[in-house]
Amino acid sequence: MIYNRRHFTIIELLFAIAIIAILTAILMPSFNESRARARFVRWLHYNKQCSTDPACVINLNFQEGAGGVLENSAKGHEGEGFNAADYNGIIKGDYQWTSGRWWKGKRAIQFDGVSTYIEFLKDKHIDFDGKSNFTIIIWVKFDILNNWNGIFGKCYMKNENVGYAQYTVYYKGTKGSPKHAAGQFELDIGNESVIYDDVNAFSPGGQTNYLDWFQLVLRNKFVGETEEVHLFFNGKQLQSDHVSTKGFKTYKCKAKLAIGCIRWLLVKDEIPDNNGKPGNFLKGKVDEFQVYNRALSNSEINANYVMGASNF
Repeated sequence: MIYNRRHFTIIELLFAIAIIAILTAILMPSFNESRARARFVRWLHYNKQCSTDPACVINLNFQEGAGGVLENSAKGHEGEGFNAADYNGIIKGDYQWTSGRWWKGKRAIQFDGVSTYIEFLKDKHIDFDGKSNFTIIIWVKFDILNNWNGIFGKCYMKNENVGYAQYTVYYKGTKGSPKHAAGQFELDIGNESVIYDDVNAFSPGGQTNYLDWFQLVLRNKFVGETEEVHLFFNGKQLQSDHVSTKGFKTYKCKAKLAIGCIRWLLVKDEIPDNNGKPGNFLKGKVDEFQVYNRALSNSEINANYVMGASNF
């Protein structure tokens, strides 16, 4: 039997390629949407699990989408007299609800860089100091990199060397243009001040891109008589560039924990004003904030990042 071998012409091959390209263009958005939705559902389930951790004091997932109160879902915390609603996040200043770090169902808060911040009215269960074991996790997206961008903190700062720095984390400064810079993060806990400048943790070329979401984690471990303070960027532990002891007055103060600003010291009749003066406001977005009264392990911190990252 003789078979007739059919050879495709160039026109037929190009036509077939065009059909495949059209089908791909039609189906790809639906495929990407399905993946994004699946990722969202996976993250939401994981976030609810975090709320059942007995060490989780605050868990804000920013899914309200409206209003000026962020509900604390940490219902499983076992602290004596703990009430989750006492640690709801109260949004201050001008703000907007906006899209979160992935998928259209993910929500976030837009900080205006002038007046927006979030504060917590109670502090009994988050009154940490250098001798406490605790972990704080936040997702942030800068609109612009300014010196001393406040990320979160429970402090009264008078200047960079003096004040009541119970615990605080902020963006120290830039080494480049306002949009792209290999800058530094700094944290203060009690008298300890640690500066981080690990360009390998940033995007390729050692640049912090203000368009990118990132996760920042502060972990304090106190074992025996030794304090270990660590900062994680996108699940990876940063190396400290400089550690110093400053002239801060005390480990603890009456300041309210705040997100998106640095609270400055106000003194009336030689007594600190409990409200202080919020300043150095973050211009950008915040999406998700968690506080634990234990030091999470490296693997737990990395898992938290992976569950919330857009590229997994």
